Amino acid sequence: MKKLRFKNRNGILYFGIGDKFKSSKLAYNNVNKNIIKSRYVKGEIDQDLQIQSSLSCFINDLIQKVLDDKAKHLKHKSMIAYKSSASNHIFPYFDNKMVSEIKPIHIKEFQDTMVAQGLKKQSVQFARILLKEAFEIAVLSEQLLNNPVSAVSMPKIKYKKEKYEPFTLDEIDSILSHTQGELRNFLGISFFTGMRSGEVLALQWSDIDFQQETISINKTIAQGVINEPKTRSSEREIEMLDTAKEFFQNQRRETGICNNYVFLNTKANHYSSNDTFYKKYQSVLQELGFEKRPLHNTRHTFASIMLNNAIDPLWVSRTLGHENVQITLSIYTHFMPKKEKISLPFLEKRYKNGTTSI
Repeated sequence: MKKLRFKNRNGILYFGIGDKFKSSKLAYNNVNKNIIKSRYVKGEIDQDLQIQSSLSCFINDLIQKVLDDKAKHLKHKSMIAYKSSASNHIFPYFDNKMVSEIKPIHIKEFQDTMVAQGLKKQSVQFARILLKEAFEIAVLSEQLLNNPVSAVSMPKIKYKKEKYEPFTLDEIDSILSHTQGELRNFLGISFFTGMRSGEVLALQWSDIDFQQETISINKTIAQGVINEPKTRSSEREIEMLDTAKEFFQNQRRETGICNNYVFLNTKANHYSSNDTFYKKYQSVLQELGFEKRPLHNTRHTFASIMLNNAIDPLWVSRTLGHENVQITLSIYTHFMPKKEKISLPFLEKRYKNGTTSI
């Protein structure tokens, strides 16, 4: 917002931008100066100043500009999150609001509303990023003096630790025995590789090496688009366990040798999401009397079974595509078997008669 200037001409208050001034027809004093300043901030005297109204810009228009700019360099999956934040939260809340109308208190109230809805910390962060960048444009274009988002801190949100309820091997057998075809193969591969469903659906036969018994994970599917893996560590090559190999071989017979993707939809193309498998999976759980669980639970099941059977945590971590083993342990430590008492024979032998001689 350009600076408003004042002049005293024969006791009359004049105001203007740059070198052009207009009479307010009010006496020159601080009270009237403040009145003019207030009208200026509200955009009520823009026409008198022959400038474009500072109220002409809607915040939602600036949010859309920020989204358009981000779409030029962000991955598709990240854009989905930002667009969701805008359409589900920002646009409805700030509908028809001008940038000059929004104050820090409105930002705080908006954040408090998101928290009250039980939204996760990341959801609030996405919204803050969009709003802050939108208001930054308003500041740079001199529509605002300060960015209202900068004056409001991120709300404190208590993190609810996700509850994992993995299946047992008996339960896995029960689930697989109640499925057939590609659903059985999809679930079998998910249970015995620990792969994310998006990674499974993005697999091509060129990623499967039956001779070396390895699986190359180098892409994932989100909202119908093939993307790079979730993180750098998610791009990995893992061992193909014999239990998983059986399901890959069965699926090979389903698709034939001429098709590119391991799992194909009715149009002989890759699936755009896991929706089809999710619905069928939930139906199977219901038939078996199991409570509803996310498809991601297959990944947790793989991790818990491996760790519970004393498989090296580092191997499990690399197979899951975690950045380091600490991440794996922080999530799944309670699934590892507890030893009654650790045995240290090398110390017991050395100090079998006590340590009084030291």
